[in-house]
Amino acid sequence: MCDYIQREYACRHMRWIASRWCREYTITHKRCKPNVAHFEHKDIDCGECKSRQRGAVPWEHMIRRDKSQVY
Repeated sequence: MCDYIQREYACRHMRWIASRWCREYTITHKRCKPNVAHFEHKDIDCGECKSRQRGAVPWEHMIRRDKSQVY
């Protein structure tokens, strides 16, 4: 089983970060059942929530984007 770090942010979002891949994953690249080896709590918002709070950058109007794609 691969070892993961479970990180909870102040915005209540959670992320699972791999701290060690098992031998089977390194050979097959198929994910196995995660094993949470460590838990962390961060007193900051996750990157997704931070970007929403910041708003658009001043040069956003200069970037051409395909409006039909959803990210």
